[in-house]
Amino acid sequence: MSSRWWRTLALAAGFVPAAHAQFTLTAVVGNAEQPVPGVYDLGAVSSGDAVAARFRLRNASNAPATLTLLAVAGTGFALTSAPSLPATLGAQQTTDFTVSFHASETGSYSAALRSDGISALLTIAVVPGLTYAVETAAGKQLLGSAAVDFGAVELGQTKALHFDIDNLTAQALNAPALAVGAGDFALSNAAPGVLLQPGQAVGFDIQFRPSAAGPRGGLLTISSRSYALAGAGIVPALPKPQLTIDLPRKQSAQQGSITVALDAPAKTHGSGTLTLDFQSAPAGASDPAIAFAAGGRTAAFTVEPGDTEGHFGSQAVALFQTGTTAGVLTVTVQLGEVTDRQSVTIVQAPVALSAAQAARSNGSIEIQVTGYDNTRTAGPLSFTFFDAAGNAVAPGTIRADGTAAFSKFFRESDLGGTFVLRALFPVTGDLSGIASFAAEFTNSAGTATTAKTRF
Repeated sequence: MSSRWWRTLALAAGFVPAAHAQFTLTAVVGNAEQPVPGVYDLGAVSSGDAVAARFRLRNASNAPATLTLLAVAGTGFALTSAPSLPATLGAQQTTDFTVSFHASETGSYSAALRSDGISALLTIAVVPGLTYAVETAAGKQLLGSAAVDFGAVELGQTKALHFDIDNLTAQALNAPALAVGAGDFALSNAAPGVLLQPGQAVGFDIQFRPSAAGPRGGLLTISSRSYALAGAGIVPALPKPQLTIDLPRKQSAQQGSITVALDAPAKTHGSGTLTLDFQSAPAGASDPAIAFAAGGRTAAFTVEPGDTEGHFGSQAVALFQTGTTAGVLTVTVQLGEVTDRQSVTIVQAPVALSAAQAARSNGSIEIQVTGYDNTRTAGPLSFTFFDAAGNAVAPGTIRADGTAAFSKFFRESDLGGTFVLRALFPVTGDLSGIASFAAEFTNSAGTATTAKTRF
């Protein structure tokens, strides 16, 4: 016997089927099993659609058997789930696997499905199908593997895209069922089941309303096809704040108010701050009285959806005091990343005298005058005493230079321009003849005089 004849015989022997097949093959449809004959038809699928068929292998013997082969070969076919080989199945034990198919060209397709002792021919027909597209700013785009991007949408807002179903084939086709899963995307204006004649089209819309900030996703299902939907939720931008300062008299010891208007109604919640900054005209002066009425030089406000101005608690305005020092008061508002700023100049003025009183005691008269000097430059002083008839008492007007005393006082004071002046005057003679007095204060802005003040 030649070696060539032996090789031929051995090769032929490899194709002899086993005398006793240990495995059986069925198709799983729903919850039922169907026998798979030598040729198994998967039916028809529209061009571009995908289909998956589930199969089951069973060890039909009464003893364990080893599965060593499982393969499918054919254009468009693939095993998408299968057991790892080799796999040992106990008596009557089963294992499932899935064969998928996808093709865009119309026509008839087939594939050989093989396993240990089993061979079947799978067939399927690809028929003309509908075309699906989305209308974008860049034009009509066919749906494919890339997600349909709705872009960035503010929370609370909705963006809709229009989709088209076109029948570009030569035969009438029914529009398929459509579905969009629960979430941030919603289907509207869909008309499934409509019969589309060649060249006809029907449309539908998908609305995107993000429920949270950040990337959002969804899925559009058309018959057996699925298309990813994508978008992003963004927090609406806060409107721009605009300051209004109401201070009729640009002077010290005044109360003003500040309003924060918005250039558009707010679309979201937000909070901002008002800040008072003061640059004193007498450099380096400290004045804690320049502050908001609620205290401090910072005030917080809130913005709610629909608001056209900021709210300071239950008030629409923030009240503030101008203190007792001349200079430039600057108000800054910040809301989000946007700021607005305005300044008001508090003008220098003569000494403001708010209270005066005097008392007699043991041959002297003590005078006390309360006021403020927003220039912090007070110096020349004069005092005049009067009898009951209103006549000046000798020696007449008494003058003094308080420049050094005021300068030292303001240099050490951290209370702005406020002061209390106490002066003691010795008196020779009958104190009862002195009934009233008037005092005069001069600073760099002018002179101020108290009213006649009775004892």
